[in-house]
Amino acid sequence: MPWHEAVALVAAVFLAFGFVHSACVTSAVKGLVARLLGERLVRGWYRFLYNAFGFLTTALAVYLIVLIPDARLWTAPLALRIPMHALQLLGAYVGLRAFDIFDTAEFMGLRQALAYVRGRHIEGDIEGIRINRLVTTGIYGLTRNPMYLGGILLFTFNPYVTRNWLTVSALADLYFIMGAFVEERRLLSRFGEEYDRYKKRVPLLLPRPRDVLRHLKGGGRKAGG
Repeated sequence: MPWHEAVALVAAVFLAFGFVHSACVTSAVKGLVARLLGERLVRGWYRFLYNAFGFLTTALAVYLIVLIPDARLWTAPLALRIPMHALQLLGAYVGLRAFDIFDTAEFMGLRQALAYVRGRHIEGDIEGIRINRLVTTGIYGLTRNPMYLGGILLFTFNPYVTRNWLTVSALADLYFIMGAFVEERRLLSRFGEEYDRYKKRVPLLLPRPRDVLRHLKGGGRKAGG
């Protein structure tokens, strides 16, 4: 298969995956589903079904990309592999710390689904998420988008570069950067001046070295209110 056809196929799979996932998290889609099926049903099941759908479509996208012929482009020398893997581990750590603010069962949608089955009141927003404050401490005191930063580090610093991986990595990085700006508009609309002050204090993605040192000296406090 010519390289441009392989790249086009990889890009098509990734973009289809990204479009579907991006659409499902928009207020417009969630509002439409709530109008069609009822708000209580959406509060109870949307988060759980979205996560299940995300897992299945991620597996499908990976499977389809693996089927596309690939070619190795570059392997980092050993001297670079170790620091590159270290940056990937840092990305995983940053991404995981972004979840400090969530209740795991709630993030997965299990709490909401169980409450629905038991006929209980489901608190929170349209997905049943109860966080209604702007979090500016912990990892969120270093970067406004730790999940996206973690993803960028994981994808960008893979020391084993193939044609398909390079295509996915470039598209993923672009997706994360665009997602950060979209999230920015949403939070600015929701929190107004409070978020504007937060923007002036904390970078969009890359933390300032002095803030990292201050965070480490403070023991890396967990994210809070």
